[in-house]
Amino acid sequence: MLIKKRLFGLVAGVVAVSLLGFLPRSAAAASALQGTVQSASGQSLEGVAVSARANGKTYTTTVYTDSLGAYDFPPLDNGHYRIWAQAVGFETTRAEADLDGSQTARREFRMPTLQDFSKQLTGTEWIASLPEDTKENRRLKAIFRSNCSGCHTPNFVLQNRFDEAGWRKVIDVMETVGIYGDPPRLDRAPVPLVRQYKEELAVYLAKMRGPGPSPIKFQPYSRPRGETARVVVTEYDYTSSANPSEPVTHDGSDWMEGVPSAYEARGSHDAEVDQNGFVWIADSQANSARTVARLDPKTGEVKNFKLQGEGGLAMRSHGIVIDSKGIAWFNASGGLGKIDTKTEKIERFEPPQEMARAGGTLDLDSNGNVCISTNEGALKFDPATNKFTDFKSKTRGSPGRTYGVAVDGASNCWWAQMNFDKLGVGNFRTGEITEVALRPVSGVEDLITERDRRIFSIIGSDWNSATLDQQAPRRLGSDKKTNTVWVAMWWGNSLAKIDGRTHKVTYYPHPGPGFPGVYDTTIDKNGMVWMNLMNDDRVAKFDPKTEKWTEYPLPTRGTETRFIAVDNRTDPVEVWVPYWRAHKIARIQFRTAEQLKAQR
Repeated sequence: MLIKKRLFGLVAGVVAVSLLGFLPRSAAAASALQGTVQSASGQSLEGVAVSARANGKTYTTTVYTDSLGAYDFPPLDNGHYRIWAQAVGFETTRAEADLDGSQTARREFRMPTLQDFSKQLTGTEWIASLPEDTKENRRLKAIFRSNCSGCHTPNFVLQNRFDEAGWRKVIDVMETVGIYGDPPRLDRAPVPLVRQYKEELAVYLAKMRGPGPSPIKFQPYSRPRGETARVVVTEYDYTSSANPSEPVTHDGSDWMEGVPSAYEARGSHDAEVDQNGFVWIADSQANSARTVARLDPKTGEVKNFKLQGEGGLAMRSHGIVIDSKGIAWFNASGGLGKIDTKTEKIERFEPPQEMARAGGTLDLDSNGNVCISTNEGALKFDPATNKFTDFKSKTRGSPGRTYGVAVDGASNCWWAQMNFDKLGVGNFRTGEITEVALRPVSGVEDLITERDRRIFSIIGSDWNSATLDQQAPRRLGSDKKTNTVWVAMWWGNSLAKIDGRTHKVTYYPHPGPGFPGVYDTTIDKNGMVWMNLMNDDRVAKFDPKTEKWTEYPLPTRGTETRFIAVDNRTDPVEVWVPYWRAHKIARIQFRTAEQLKAQR
């Protein structure tokens, strides 16, 4: 019996020490923070997000309560902390604590209920709550989803209330606004589908979100539990791209404030982890300070790197990948950027004038060649010769809207043509180009009127405005071990698996309600498929063997994630997600029940 006790103590000690790796460590001293969360009536609340941030730090740590309402943070650095608890339907509740390592700090929360919790809802919960009691409500809900939630989350729209005239003015602006929220211009053609449905949308939105009573019946998610409530999420500040010396003032940390505007954010787009654990970030916002940035997860420090553009601004970026030699490749204002993560030397390569410009998504083959999206297909860049090779889509037209790319295990570069529901495939060895067609979305035929059919046949789809049967393959990931390509079906609300050899397509619909926004895919060393859900403030894991979806919450509202990465150096893997709208970089780490038990 004594031997068993000593053995358990040794195992518990090892597990507790392993927990030290969960958080940024800037000091040797570590403190414990624990407590419980209850409702105002004394009921234990499971799945409540509890966040802690030390004075002078640029990152926030969040954990979730268990079935008994208890929360446990991994060891924290000493300091003075602000702590707050959040759950949909309850007021944000706050406390403070001084951690000095001498004893465990406990903070107990009693959370008052909140009558109007609409601003706390994710975009998916908003879409799920829009009524479908009549065929016309179903149709207009689908038209709203396909025209007003492509370049921003639907809760950013629906958290507001306007009468019909007010909504019409909003749509007047949105039909000519740029993808990045650029101001409307008189010389910019309006988005055709938005223009066609403006009047119907104004009436519909005034009915749903006008000044009077609304037919919406909110359907909040169940709070996380079990495995999904054991995560530790560290959110690192990413200062405003417009002025990197300033923080972002509204960053979605308090759900009661609703979804933040993207105007001081829009920078942190894609991010990858290098061999030393630094995170390299592609910055998509026009600014004078950086094209890419590097985050040190140990300290939260962000260092900027710049390629000089026009008008005193840095060149913009969007996508980034890191090869086995520690070279980060990224797009930069139509060219291909390169930075050595060890020496920090930065340079840029320009495609020949007769070729397409480098787009915003990249991947690597096993030989280190770079596959880069273009609006006409893809480019191959050979680092050994600095030579570009152009691959043109077989199906071409304007706009082609190539977005995501991925390289499979046989060195074929795949690119997604969102508007055409097709995937181009270029063989890097032979130069051969083929394509894979996707089936239309089913189950919407009865919603489409004859007028809709005429409009759709003339106008078609665009990136962020689509016909109701559009799949819209957005971003891709490749499992090179199995030669399988995994595709995020944006409007189709599903995940697709494509066999790299046979081109057979298998579809896996997202199992939940609403419109989570399946945006990007990446595959970890265990074959799990990870996706960011742009509208859902969550990330999803799909197990190809069991076909099970598991979703993990993010502790910020309005994240509007557009990329997901996994760090395969760790065990278990860690997941990284940039928040494009809320302007943070999140690291998600996974705890077992045994680890939590040992810590307590």
